[in-house]
Amino acid sequence: MVFSAGIILVAGGICACAPLFKRVSQALGRALSILGFAVGILVLIVAVDYALSLGFLSGAISDAVASSTSSPYLKYFLPAMILLGVLLISRPIRNVRWASLLSLALGLLIAYFLRTFLPSLFTSTTVLVVVFLIATLAIYVLLRFVEDLFEFIGSVLAFPPIAIAIGLVNIYFGILFFSV
Repeated sequence: MVFSAGIILVAGGICACAPLFKRVSQALGRALSILGFAVGILVLIVAVDYALSLGFLSGAISDAVASSTSSPYLKYFLPAMILLGVLLISRPIRNVRWASLLSLALGLLIAYFLRTFLPSLFTSTTVLVVVFLIATLAIYVLLRFVEDLFEFIGSVLAFPPIAIAIGLVNIYFGILFFSV
């Protein structure tokens, strides 16, 4: 199945303009946000593949992406595509507190692996609890910083005028892809 980068950008741009459609219908705005999450993942995969010249999607993405470097109008589509992907992914998961769940799971795994692979050093349960608490706290502090940073970027990008502007720019780039 061949995807056109233009179609991906137009679909992502429409999903980014969900605040406009939310005024018409709350259910339509919510559906565009959910659809936008999947489109955002696809947009980021295509952007990373193109930015790093990996060529994994060379058979799946049409030749408009390959010819885009020759067009002076499309030299800024990659940053716009990355912003679109981050916007679409961050919108539905912005309020999920994943740092605490991940740090708890990793702290338990660290304590389990230390107990399994070094049983002679960690015979006491008290030492394992202290290792668990230290590991969990250290991982939580790091992940919480990343979570706060992601939430800030998501909040800025989800501000309706910014989201609509990003959506319209990507719709424009998508239409330019059709004309290449």
